[in-house]
Amino acid sequence: MTAGAVFVDGLYKSFGSSGLFAKWEKRVPVLKGINFELAPGELAALVGESGSGKTTIGRCLMGLLPIEQGSIRVNGYNVNELRGKDDKAFRLSAQMVFQNPYASLNPAFRGRDALLEAVRIHDRSISRHVARKEVEKLAKMVQLPLQRLDEYPTSLSGGEKRRVIFARALATNPSFIVTDEPVSGLDQPIQTQLLDLLRQIHEKQKTTMVFISHDLRLVRYLSTRVMVLLHGRIVEDAPAESFFGSTGPAHPYSQELLASAFNPHPMLAGSRVRKPPAGGEVGCSFRHRCKFARMGSEGECDNIIPELKEIGLKHRVACHCI
Repeated sequence: MTAGAVFVDGLYKSFGSSGLFAKWEKRVPVLKGINFELAPGELAALVGESGSGKTTIGRCLMGLLPIEQGSIRVNGYNVNELRGKDDKAFRLSAQMVFQNPYASLNPAFRGRDALLEAVRIHDRSISRHVARKEVEKLAKMVQLPLQRLDEYPTSLSGGEKRRVIFARALATNPSFIVTDEPVSGLDQPIQTQLLDLLRQIHEKQKTTMVFISHDLRLVRYLSTRVMVLLHGRIVEDAPAESFFGSTGPAHPYSQELLASAFNPHPMLAGSRVRKPPAGGEVGCSFRHRCKFARMGSEGECDNIIPELKEIGLKHRVACHCI
C-alpha cells in the first residue's frame, strides 16, 4: 500500500432522474474520461467554472458516488470495491472537507463533542481522558481557542466552523484529504489564515491534498499543481509555477479563467468567462468560443475530441491548436 498515492483511470460519471420514469430519461454526462495520478504528499487543485465536475470528482475519489466506468485507487484501496474492513480502513485514511460548513456539523453537538466522536471512531479503546487530550491537540493544530470548543455550531463564526471541520478531518490522521471550496464565503483575512493553516498541515503531515476551487487567486496562493476542468474533461494539467509563471497557461480556456481571476473589473472585460455550451461530444467543447479553432468539415476542433498531450515538463494540454 502506498499511503497518499492516487490513481484515476478513465473515470466516467453521469446523473439522471431517480423517479418513476428514470429508465426512460436521458442521463446527463458529468465526467467524461478523467485520468490523473497524484504522488504522495502532492497538493493539487481542481479548478473550473460551476458545473465543470470538480465536486463530482472529489466525491468519487472518496467513494461517496458510484462511478460508471473507470477505476480509482487511493492509498492502495480500490475505491469502487470497498467492503467491510477495507471500507473502514479507507474511511480512516481518507477524509473530505465539504463546501457547506453549516451542513457539515451537527447543530446538537458542541465542537468538543464533534471532535471527541471523530477521535473515538479512530480508536474505540482510547480512554475518555486521552481522547480529551487529543481533542485539545487538534484544536491547537487548527489554531482554535479551547474555550470555543464548548460552543454549539450556531455560536461559532464561519472561520471557527471551518477550523472545527479541519480538526475533525485530521482526527483520523489521514494520508489523503479532499477539500471542496474550504474557504468560500469568508472574508479575505480569514481566507488567508485558513489557507496558511492548510499549507502548514500539508507540509507538516505530508498529506496528499486535492483542493477544489473556482478561484485561481486562492489556487495560486496554495497549490503546487493545477488541473483545469472544462465540460467534464481535464483540458490542462500543469505545475503551478508554470501555470502562474512566465510560461502561463497554454489552453485558451485556462487563459480566460486566469485573465478573469486577476482582472480588477471582470464585468468590463466583455465575455471573458462564459458557461461552456451544451453538447460538444463530437469535437472540442470550447471550439465555439476559441479564437484558434479550426472549424469546418476538415477541422479537427469540429470533429475530434482533443486528448491530453505533453507540451513541457509535467505540463499536459488537450488542444488541437497547440
